[in-house]
Amino acid sequence: MEKSTDQLDRLHRIFTDALDLLDTQGREPDRWEEECLSYALGAMACGLYPAAEVELAAFARPVSQRSPDELVLLDGKPRRFTKAMLRHGLVYVLNRNNQAPMPASSHLAVRNFLGASL
Repeated sequence: MEKSTDQLDRLHRIFTDALDLLDTQGREPDRWEEECLSYALGAMACGLYPAAEVELAAFARPVSQRSPDELVLLDGKPRRFTKAMLRHGLVYVLNRNNQAPMPASSHLAVRNFLGASL
């Protein structure tokens, strides 16, 4: 159990560092980064820590090393997650074992997302 907690703590730091990097650069994630971070978050929520590690490593991949075929596929998909939404998701994943309620701002972000994707 402690290994899982240690893994989640490490993934939390890496995920937070990724979002902080975007903050430092003054931008939202590009489509590749958004995909990597959302998949990493989902994997973390399911306890699939190795999958989350793969996605966070892909997030850090330089643009020149990203798969051109995947970039073409991503260009056809709508943007869905902002940094704020990803941060709220991370808070939820980290607090789910404490059964803490999701912050009201997260509910608003989800409602806005659902409204935008209809």
